[in-house]
Amino acid sequence: MGYALAELARLTGTELVGDGSFEVNELTSLKSASESSLSFLSNDARRAELANTKAGAVVVSKAVASDLKRGLISRDPYQTYAELSVLFDTEGIPFAGGIHVTSEIDSTAVIADNVSIGPGVVIGADAVVGAGSVIGPNVTVYPKTQIGLDCLVGASTVIGYDGFGFARSENGWVKIRQLGGVVIGDDVEIGAGCTIDRGALDDTVIDDGVKLDNQVHIAHGCYIGARTAIAGYVALAGGTVIGSDVTVGGMTGFTGHLSVCDKVHIGANALVTQSITVPGSYLGGSGSVMKAEDWRKNAVRFRQLDAIARRLNTLEKYLDTEKRKDL
Repeated sequence: MGYALAELARLTGTELVGDGSFEVNELTSLKSASESSLSFLSNDARRAELANTKAGAVVVSKAVASDLKRGLISRDPYQTYAELSVLFDTEGIPFAGGIHVTSEIDSTAVIADNVSIGPGVVIGADAVVGAGSVIGPNVTVYPKTQIGLDCLVGASTVIGYDGFGFARSENGWVKIRQLGGVVIGDDVEIGAGCTIDRGALDDTVIDDGVKLDNQVHIAHGCYIGARTAIAGYVALAGGTVIGSDVTVGGMTGFTGHLSVCDKVHIGANALVTQSITVPGSYLGGSGSVMKAEDWRKNAVRFRQLDAIARRLNTLEKYLDTEKRKDL
């Protein structure tokens, strides 16, 4: 499907540069673009790439507009790219085409209008799926799960299974029956292969607009605030509370029963062992996290540890020699 560049400017609320009648047939990267392509530059520091691309038009920020011969000027080129991707997606969301005959839906479950349910899906008793939601193949939705409006659940995700709760006894482990459920808000996207446990007593809650990457684990009784985005392989232990507008890098872990305030970014491969109460960027590793600027300073010093140790050893030997001379 082709679009006149002027039409794309109107649809995305961007400023047109050059011939508005120029027809764009595809949305591609700068590297793989052709004369009929529209591409984008989201990082102004890489503006040199504009000189080498074959793209017929490019979306850029105002800061590099002087390099643009034809295209669109946007306040946020990456957001504009996201909006354009909807226009150029000719196939749409997979399995968004009604309820597949191989799905198994309990008679007490409530399925709203315009819900799509893929092959092999199992939906348990008293579950609720809101209008416009798409449930991918082989998803299991356990009883007492509520899924809001316009949600997207990736293949093989499991929502509402028991949390990991056992009490030790003389005869082994006694299973703690999980009595809560899972409540998922509107416009939530859950990637493939995620696991979201039901609450032990209180519900596990995922608020509106949350985005979960593939292979994310949310344990029992967790709360994730609105518009928070969590990358792949992140694991939240039970009772973790994450605020709104938080971003979490991949393979980060939370030890449970702690809280993270709103507007926090946590880098990848971190281990969060204490609550975070001040907004900002945090980095870390197995030794927990700290403010990003402090972590970077410590990382530099860590690389200097060997040299510092050698200098300290030399200094100690010198002082020891001087002390013996005094004796």
